[in-house]
Amino acid sequence: MTKPISEAEMVSVGELSLAVRQWGTGETLLLVHGLGASSRLWINQVEFGDRFHVVAVDLRGFGLSGKPKSPGSYSIEKFSNDLFHLADKLGVSKFHYLGTSMGGFIGQAMALRSPQRITSLMLVHTAAKSSIPRDILEVRLKALKEMSMTDYGKLVAEQALAEGKQSRIFDWLVAMIAANDREAYARVLTEGLSGFDLSKESSRLQMPVLVIVGDTDRVIPPQAGYALAEGIQGVDLHTLKNAGHIGYAEQPAAFNEIILSFLGG
Repeated sequence: MTKPISEAEMVSVGELSLAVRQWGTGETLLLVHGLGASSRLWINQVEFGDRFHVVAVDLRGFGLSGKPKSPGSYSIEKFSNDLFHLADKLGVSKFHYLGTSMGGFIGQAMALRSPQRITSLMLVHTAAKSSIPRDILEVRLKALKEMSMTDYGKLVAEQALAEGKQSRIFDWLVAMIAANDREAYARVLTEGLSGFDLSKESSRLQMPVLVIVGDTDRVIPPQAGYALAEGIQGVDLHTLKNAGHIGYAEQPAAFNEIILSFLGG
């Protein structure tokens, strides 16, 4: 049985408040979700608290965190600033960083900007650059505008999960996507993801780096993860079998074993 995830607390970080869940003791492990998710994403990783002080955050615009309206509020730089400020507020000078999808984008930016603060970097279902074709982005934005959030959630879940509608976690993922603020979600697509490209900088990452890809990921195909790993010296690369874009929930036992082995090593 999965242990219950901790309750969220609100932490002020400059212009807004972030919802944060903390559990466990030891070195700090920061868990960062991707587009459309929240800190509830990590219900299968509660066991990490047996060895670490785990901090799972709702990024700005998602979950219970603040949803600013001003232009430029959802850039990768803004997300990064929030997380560094959060670490400062919690009295954490260095931390392990585990980010999935867009959370992996943010992690790369943070590790390149302040490498002395990142003990290790775990990049899951992500890439060195955002490669959403313009026509696909326009279709997504149109669907987001015209569909109910539940129907939009079903569209996203079908693409994200290896088994689509047959997955045991389909309804859980749909509910998480459906709970999103429509405007904030759209702005992250256009402000946060478009133009992200650190493919020429990834070779500068010096801390221990783990890259995990899902073998049937259709959102960020495994080839993009392999390309990311290729540019990083000494990288630890793993492919999750029978996993799409949500491997930490689709194959949690295998995923957790990879993470804890990497951190133990």
